[in-house]
Amino acid sequence: MKIFLVGASGYIGTPLAHALASLGKLVGTSTAGGPGLIALDLRLADQGDLLEIDQGDVVVFAAAISSPDVCRNEPELARRVNVTGARELLSVAVQRGARVIFFSSDTVYGECMGPVDESTPCNPVGDYAGMKHELERSFEGCQEFKALRLSYVFSREDKFTRYLEGTAAKGGVAEVFDPFDRAVVHRDDVVDCVVGLITRWDAIPQPVINLGGADLISRRAYAELVRDHALPGLRYTVVTPPPAFFESRARVINMKSPLLQSVLGRPATPFAEAIRREFESMELK
Repeated sequence: MKIFLVGASGYIGTPLAHALASLGKLVGTSTAGGPGLIALDLRLADQGDLLEIDQGDVVVFAAAISSPDVCRNEPELARRVNVTGARELLSVAVQRGARVIFFSSDTVYGECMGPVDESTPCNPVGDYAGMKHELERSFEGCQEFKALRLSYVFSREDKFTRYLEGTAAKGGVAEVFDPFDRAVVHRDDVVDCVVGLITRWDAIPQPVINLGGADLISRRAYAELVRDHALPGLRYTVVTPPPAFFESRARVINMKSPLLQSVLGRPATPFAEAIRREFESMELK
């Protein structure tokens, strides 16, 4: 079995590549290529022909233009990558008999104050969410296609945590948006979920899995927990996001999953525990 990881040099792709290398022959791609990576540019046509995908292989699709603002301001570019290019490549994969794991987003649910699970109808907010939802619908009914709807993915290297840590190091005051609530998930759980799907595909027939943490975490609570468990010097102030911020984003997405624990073989990592692991592991390096 070959495992193709599209987006192998990205924020999630980098640690995922290490985990997948033990499951089969790993073939990683990135837009620019690089050592050990195939250059695959989703803006160009017929990119699927670059990959020698065969029956029984797995394609993990972790590449996207994920900034809601870029998707809103440069919709043609974003659509070429997130919909057209992705669909062309993944269509080749399923036609050749490969299995596909596609990284989607919790944003396909839209504004959700109450809990939503995999059975909840989608109501995408913003161009990015609409593109993810459109791609999912392109493969509805395909037994070899599974979508992982990711919430905000936490690690010490994620954008918001780096902002908090950098601000604390400079003695500044971080600005924390409120309301802005997500079922924050540890990056290690994302990696373990993909491994679980690959190794137990036939035991998990569901086409969609929500990949979020057990609890809904506001950005205020996020900052408090990071301060309490890792950055005691962190100072922050709560601010209201500008109206334009929510043109492409939902305020609250209270995503749940009755399926995730069976895929992971354990409960999702509590956020406080994820913080402790991240900062301890980095200090040990």
